[in-house]
Amino acid sequence: MRYAVLFNPIAGRGRAVQVAGSVGARLQALGHGSFERRSERAGHIRELAAEVAGEVDRVLVLGGDGSLREAAAGLLELDARDRPELGVLPFGTGNVVARELGLPLDPMAAIDVIAASGAVAWDAGRARADGGAEEVFLAMAGFGFDAGISARIDAARASRMGARWYRWSANSLYGWCGVRELLRLAPPRFEVSVEGSPAGRRAVSTVVSNTRTYGKSMWLSPRARPDDGRLDVHVRERANPLVGAAVLALAQLQCPISIRLATDTPGGSVRIASLPGQPPIAWQLDGDRMVAAREVELGLRAGALRLIGRLDA
Repeated sequence: MRYAVLFNPIAGRGRAVQVAGSVGARLQALGHGSFERRSERAGHIRELAAEVAGEVDRVLVLGGDGSLREAAAGLLELDARDRPELGVLPFGTGNVVARELGLPLDPMAAIDVIAASGAVAWDAGRARADGGAEEVFLAMAGFGFDAGISARIDAARASRMGARWYRWSANSLYGWCGVRELLRLAPPRFEVSVEGSPAGRRAVSTVVSNTRTYGKSMWLSPRARPDDGRLDVHVRERANPLVGAAVLALAQLQCPISIRLATDTPGGSVRIASLPGQPPIAWQLDGDRMVAAREVELGLRAGALRLIGRLDA
């Protein structure tokens, strides 16, 4: 079997270069052919995935969910019959897709599992904001509170102190930003509809899930599966910080979330729209912060990708 390994050479403060080389050596030791490609700019992994597709059976991304999302977008530009299988060697912070696929979170341990595994059908999420270009997501789209945390993380990492904090303990920085966002006064509100029916008239937080895994090992939508042809829409309308904290605690414990705290609605199409007098909606895809929008429409391309790993029954 022939593999291409795509990676950002500055990831992990440059450690990705060494890891990619070790991955290639391991694949060759297992009897597979492989070569590496380095990204050179933002969005380049998308281009690389499409370029190498005709040369390989499998494309592997050494990186996090954002880099994997880029590669998926590149493969989706091709005809279905021309798309190689897609795999991830976890090298990010959340590694949501890797967790969903049952992969070890160490890339060198993951390569042995990947080499011995088949692939599963994976629905590709679609999102279009304000009538613009279509974006792809594999795990989730987050709106309001969820995206607010991403914005705070990005702002923190832009400072010298925040960048050091992130390198020292990304988890604690995420926790701090989450607490600050929970305590936000009068958060912006927006409306949510699923299959054309209202699912939230004054939401403060919505996560449109393609996977049950959300934010490391948390489950917001336990019924969500990336191979069932639907999205699961978690909506919270109560802005009380205690409610928000309770939802996150239950998600961390992988426990069902009471409908008194938040709702979870399945569907194939979702619309998120800002309310009159409210600002544009903050949102993110697989951890990548997007430009705030007045309206976002989401859907699926069912079974459009093949990802390497397994899905629990």
